[in-house]
Amino acid sequence: MTGGTDLRVLLAGLDPQLHPEVHVFATVPRGAHLDVLPVAVVEEDEGSTLVLREEDAQQCGIAAEYRCARITLRVHSSLAAVGLLARVTTALAAHGISVNPVAGFHHDHLFVPYERAADAMRVLTGLRDGAAGRRVAVGEYELDDDPARVDRDVVWEFLSTEAYWGRSRSRADVETQIDAAWRVLGAYRRDTGEMVGFARAVSDGVSVGYLADVFVLPSARGAGLGKAVVAELVGDGRIRWILFTDDAHDLYRRYGFGPPDGTCLVLSRRETV
Repeated sequence: MTGGTDLRVLLAGLDPQLHPEVHVFATVPRGAHLDVLPVAVVEEDEGSTLVLREEDAQQCGIAAEYRCARITLRVHSSLAAVGLLARVTTALAAHGISVNPVAGFHHDHLFVPYERAADAMRVLTGLRDGAAGRRVAVGEYELDDDPARVDRDVVWEFLSTEAYWGRSRSRADVETQIDAAWRVLGAYRRDTGEMVGFARAVSDGVSVGYLADVFVLPSARGAGLGKAVVAELVGDGRIRWILFTDDAHDLYRRYGFGPPDGTCLVLSRRETV
């Protein structure tokens, strides 16, 4: 799987299933005889790592740790598929949920802390429900919020050479920010699919958001893409948005942005020695 559209289809079909049993991880000497059937076995130099139900571990007197819930992603993904588990684990990590994935022939299985199972299901359901994405036509261009479609080379090239605000970041910094974003939005030519604009948003999805890295390449300016990108991300005004700009005040004022009031405090970025 190489295309963003394929990843979107997989995410839309996640269909996560939460198993009711508590599972645990344990290690036993290689070749040890067990009277129970583990969910998974990984052979290592130090011994055999087992993933099994907690009651089975207790029945066999096996010391275990990491009490976890098992979530099966019932979408049938190829073992060679690229990007699905990365998106899933990144989304869970963004909510502070650790995860140990195990790939089966037909499905991927996630083992998350048992007390965070409900939270993990909400994250996965959100991924599934948001996978359909949103596309908006803007003349000969279109806006698309599919993260897998973002041309990261284009983003890095612009931020590292053209954007006055982005040159202090490394490529790894930019990659991390894209992966952790609440939402990313790309602008693309409808005929070639070439990416010509970008923006990302950091938000809790409820009350506050930060709009960042909004740009349109010189070749696509004048078509209203900058305005369309901001309007699409700002949405219905339910979220209170924050941004910083040196030269685009007129653009943002039309969407309600203005000088902060007396309640706003900003900790200026300080250079480290």
